[in-house]
Order: sequence, then C-alpha cells, then structure tokens
Amino acid sequence: MSRMKGVAMRNHLLHWVLLALCLVPMQAALAQGQSGTLDRIRANGKITMGYYNEAQPFTYQGSSGSPDGYAIALCRAVATAVQEELKLPNLSAQFVAVDAAERFTAIKDGRIDLLCGPAVPTLSNRAAVSFSIPILGSGTGVMVRKDAPVAFRELLETGQTAGHPIWRGSPMLSALQQRTFSVISGSLQEQLLKNRREELNVNSVISLVPDLATGLKQLQDGKSDAFVAERNVLLDLAKRDTSGNLVVLNRVFDYEPLALALSRDDADFRLAVDSALSQLYRSGKINGIYEQYLGKPDKAAQDWFRKTALPR
Repeated sequence: MSRMKGVAMRNHLLHWVLLALCLVPMQAALAQGQSGTLDRIRANGKITMGYYNEAQPFTYQGSSGSPDGYAIALCRAVATAVQEELKLPNLSAQFVAVDAAERFTAIKDGRIDLLCGPAVPTLSNRAAVSFSIPILGSGTGVMVRKDAPVAFRELLETGQTAGHPIWRGSPMLSALQQRTFSVISGSLQEQLLKNRREELNVNSVISLVPDLATGLKQLQDGKSDAFVAERNVLLDLAKRDTSGNLVVLNRVFDYEPLALALSRDDADFRLAVDSALSQLYRSGKINGIYEQYLGKPDKAAQDWFRKTALPR
C-alpha cells in the first residue's frame, strides 16, 4: 500500500515539474511581448525612428541622402538622451522612411520606436498612438498665386470683403463660388475645408492630392485657386519657389500643436522623450535648431518653449 502511495506521490510531483517547465517559455514569451520600447532599444542596440521624405522643413531627405529637418534634429537629441540613460555608448540611431498612411501602423508593429514626422495629437490619433509634449505650435495656412482675384484673397486672409464680415448666404461669398482648393488627402486640413464649405454653403471644389508636390503643382499650373496645408510647410515651399508667384496668406486658420508619436501605454519611453525635449527647451538649445530650419525665433516662440517644457 505504501509503495502505491509512493508511486502516486512521484507521479504527482512529476506532473507539477512538467507543468512548471511548460510555464517557463510561456512566461518568457509573455514578458517579451510586454517589454517596453526602452527594453527593445537596449536589446537591439539601436533606436529606430520614422520620417517623411517630403515634409520640409520638418522632415525630408537631405542632399546627402540622410534625413534632415527640424523634427529630425529633435529626434537626434532624444536618441542621445536615451543613449545616456541606458548607458549604451554604441547605440545606433537609424531612420526609416514612412508615408502618412503607414506612420502609426509602423509604431504599433514595432517597426519604428519614434515618429519624427509632424503629427497632431487628435483624439482619433490618440486611439492609435501616444504623443510627446508639443514640438511646435502650428496651424493651417493657405497659399495662393499673387495674381489671385483681390476679393478672393481678401476674403481668405481677413474673413471679410471690403471691410464687411461675411455670413452664410452673404452675397460676398460669391468670391468663393466655383473655386478649387487643393488639400492633401486624409489630412486635418481636408476635414477643415469640408466643414467650412458646409458652414458657408458654397460650391467650392476640394481637390484631394497625395502629397505636397502635387498640391503645389496644381496651384502653379492654375488647376487650383489655393493650396491648404500646415502653414510652416507652405512657408517653406514659398521660400524655395523660384517663380516668385506664390504667397502664403497672413492668417492661421486653426491651432494645431505638433508632436512626436510613440507607442501607447509606454510611460517609461514617453518620460524619456519628454525629458529630452524639456531639457532642450529649458537650456535654450532649441533656439539654434529652430533658427536653422524655421528662422530666428522671436520672443513669443522662445516663451512658448519655456512654457511647454515640463518642470523637473
């Protein structure tokens, strides 16, 4: 009887040993799946950052073939801070080109650790990814040709014509009738245009384009009357335009804080990114980066960075 008891006890112990052995790889896999971005960076020995090829002055492919731009410079500063935090002197900073359609998917899939292209932290975007503190206060702008009709340009720039404000049904809205506005498909500006067209009840045409180059060409060729996009991008396009026939209107249509996108539910990595940006803002080193890509920062811009930096 005791012998049978001993056999049963051994079988019982063997059962638990085998169960424990099975659980070890499962727990390891679970831990790997739950590991954060900093753990992945430490394990791979590299930080991978996404950028847009054509979003000057924020991110673009420079003449040397390497990514360049305002957001790229900020991401390089973040990479240096992460390198110091993880004590990895040989940490490699790699950049991967992504397009607007796949930018958030690349973060969710772990193909990139940080998106260096300008992104707006809207509620719908926050459902997919998280965001750093803002890297720039921005907004929507409008570019037109210098030969645009005075009434059309004045209405867009001031919200009124000949000193009189407009309203839904106003006869002055004729300046907007049958006008074509180019806008990048899927952008915030597309929705802004559609909403405004509905509010004013005008029959303006919204021409969806895949990228900045196409929108610019439509405007230059007279196929559209205005190009609507992020204002800093339009200012840069106008500065580089050799025809001298384009102008960005002196009006910001809405406020859009731009930020760097990263994985959701990763507080440690977001803290590292926000800490690096805050240090850059507090130290004043941001002024040199800003001047290189956006022009000399005025007092308002400098104050904005100081207020945006998180306290220690």
